[in-house]
Amino acid sequence: MKRKNRMTLLLAGVSMAGLTLFALQAHAGGVQARSVQGGGVQVESANGPAAIVDKAQSSRDLAELGQRLKPMENLSASFTQTVTSADGYIVQEVTGKLVVARPGRVRWSSDAPYEQLVVSDAKTLWLYDPDLEQVTVRPFHNDISRTPAVLFIGEVDSLARDYVVTAERNNDIDLYWLQPRGDDALYERISIEFDGNKPHAMALWDSLGQVTRIGFTAVTVNGPVDAAGFTFTPPAGVDVLYDE
Repeated sequence: MKRKNRMTLLLAGVSMAGLTLFALQAHAGGVQARSVQGGGVQVESANGPAAIVDKAQSSRDLAELGQRLKPMENLSASFTQTVTSADGYIVQEVTGKLVVARPGRVRWSSDAPYEQLVVSDAKTLWLYDPDLEQVTVRPFHNDISRTPAVLFIGEVDSLARDYVVTAERNNDIDLYWLQPRGDDALYERISIEFDGNKPHAMALWDSLGQVTRIGFTAVTVNGPVDAAGFTFTPPAGVDVLYDE
């Protein structure tokens, strides 16, 4: 019997656990931000009490994050992804390699025993599961602002519309928190850490309290990238499913 993996490919905006793409439906109990008296922004979360974020400081933090992301035309790295349940148990740990490039190009491959591959050329998205001997082919959705993919393959300018950004600094690590403004967000909150000008780690919290942490190593920013890696030809003999 073929084994079905439950891999969550978050940087690509793809949940392999449900084979759900960029047009994911909103989780119940999402995050919503709104203006309040005094020039702040109130961020409401199902995971905790509302916090007041200074609007002017958030604008500065957003601009700073944009300055880090905009020069990043492509990125390649090895990753370790750990999914932790709400009660603190490690549900899954996956390693692999990631190559992304603006706009909309992705190659995310995970190692055995959770071997899977996601490839996008900004027009078509391929999801290949070797265990199932199955490839799912779908159109690439340009509206990825509600997913973490926007940080690496989307329009950085859309961050101001969709997120409230706050920054923290700890020695050489710069940490940015992204709280969704709308109630259709896929995650309660997102964080991204930088070590110098390179992404060091990400974390994502969903409405069920599950946390996905992704650590990056061997990070290269704006290095040579093989464009052929952003296309995919299904191997002979596998099932190909087209989802329009």
